[in-house]
Amino acid sequence: MNRIASLAGGLMALAAALSLAGSGQARDEADTPDTPASLRAEAFEAAQWAIASDAADALAKVSARFAQGDDALGRLAEERETLLARRDALELELERLYAVQGDEGRDRRAAARTDYDAVRARLTAVDADIEARFPAYAELTSPRALTVTEAQALLKPDEALLLVLVNPEATYVWGLSQDRVEWARAEDLGETAMTEAVSRLRDSLTTAAQNRSDIDPTIFAGRPVAAFDRVEAHRLYAELIRPVESVFEGKKTLITVVTGALTTLPMAVLSTEAPTGPDGPEALAATPWLIDRYALATLPSVSSLKALRCYLVSDPALRSPGCPSSAQAAEARPAAQRPRDAGFTLAAFGAPILSGAPDYASRGAPAADSVLGEGRLADVSRLKALPYLPGSKSELEALKARYPRALVRMGAEATETAVRQGDAEALSRARFVVFSTHGLMAGSTAVEPGLVLTPPDQATEADDGYLSASEAAQLRLNAEFVVLSACNTAASDGRPGGEGLSGLARAFFYAGARSVLVSHWEVSDAATTELITASFAALDAPGADIGDRARALQSGMQAVRAHRAWTHPAFWAPFTLVGEPG
Repeated sequence: MNRIASLAGGLMALAAALSLAGSGQARDEADTPDTPASLRAEAFEAAQWAIASDAADALAKVSARFAQGDDALGRLAEERETLLARRDALELELERLYAVQGDEGRDRRAAARTDYDAVRARLTAVDADIEARFPAYAELTSPRALTVTEAQALLKPDEALLLVLVNPEATYVWGLSQDRVEWARAEDLGETAMTEAVSRLRDSLTTAAQNRSDIDPTIFAGRPVAAFDRVEAHRLYAELIRPVESVFEGKKTLITVVTGALTTLPMAVLSTEAPTGPDGPEALAATPWLIDRYALATLPSVSSLKALRCYLVSDPALRSPGCPSSAQAAEARPAAQRPRDAGFTLAAFGAPILSGAPDYASRGAPAADSVLGEGRLADVSRLKALPYLPGSKSELEALKARYPRALVRMGAEATETAVRQGDAEALSRARFVVFSTHGLMAGSTAVEPGLVLTPPDQATEADDGYLSASEAAQLRLNAEFVVLSACNTAASDGRPGGEGLSGLARAFFYAGARSVLVSHWEVSDAATTELITASFAALDAPGADIGDRARALQSGMQAVRAHRAWTHPAFWAPFTLVGEPG
């Protein structure tokens, strides 16, 4: 942790030296110390330590679980997880005991400290044992920052990577391709300015600024839509991307790693040209967006690229050439994964039986705590009162027609029991997994975000009609692509500046997904049906690479924008692909 703190804390000092570095060709980190290139490379690593997130940890942990092919490793890994939980609990206990006065408090603190020291000592021993005997697993469970050279080696020839670190005083940007690196500093976009800029854009995409927590009527049912701030969308592009964009020349896919308020804004809505003329549908239809220039995917950390392309891979032959040596890669080979049935591609659940009228044709719904019952279970009557989703049914029917052997559960069959029990085996073999339903955000209480399924007559621990994030995390998937075709599935709350890529996205990474399609605001039922069906049509179009999710999403967005009524980004841009782009 001292190394992490010193690198992150030293970023501002490094930035002063980096201002002398300018831009240019990437050079090896072994160059003479304190050259512009070496400082730029060191700052690239420092930025990664500052970006650590729960979603990145989820990718590392699921990769580690897939790497458990040895009984001894499995036992050590299980003990390590138990020790980590015990350590965290003892830390909280020690904090609480400092409020206990007198001899009792002193004695109890001493006992807790003894237990804490013993747990830490055993954890250190287990980590040392794992590192000595299973080095690949050790790297997965405690990922380190990648050097510029390591990150470049993991990129494909037609890919580039954008790393954006928002700091209080400025924002730092790196652009990488296989053979080039550029660095820039956005002086006018410190943390406060960035949050304000993102808030202005989101105000025209959602009604968050009006303190509405239920639905967003302004973007549905043909009602007037707030003018999208094209000036701000272009300013963010001009200050964050254009200074390093020469690195991306000729690339088809751009992988982004962003922080702060940017985690709540799909990069697709940035405009690559300054706006002209009055606002309106025609102006939006003519606007060149970043999604037109690149297929986009986002990662919670740069190190996630290594987890996805070296360890969370079903076929060792598909590993990136930039992965560790063959001996280390062989050690991490997933031994327990089930082979997929070549004819079984997709498992989908949705269009639950609900009695509420679809007043705004939205897949939005109240916060999760509004459907909570007296205990931990959801209130079945409240779930049943949520609006019915006709577009969800159409979406799933289109997928069933495209994949005749697919497992598609709609209506009465789309239950939590089916997902967690009856169809668990099929879910573990599916290449694509889709949930098309209402997504509920975490509320003001401790209630988790989750997905609505057909409610039972009576709620039980096994089935209350609500698949929470922790329940989703317990699924066992081997899916290349999980689609959460619902509202607000990207983050725990939607507020700029809050941690992004949490909640449901993190849960499905834990479950075994290599990429997850999530939304940043309440989505139009009809527009989302078009986007999802068009994206899957692009996935298996003649000549297409069926694994290229980022380009498929790019095609889906373009299909939605082709409708004049849906030119506003509120309709076509809510979804972001998190994870492996393809």
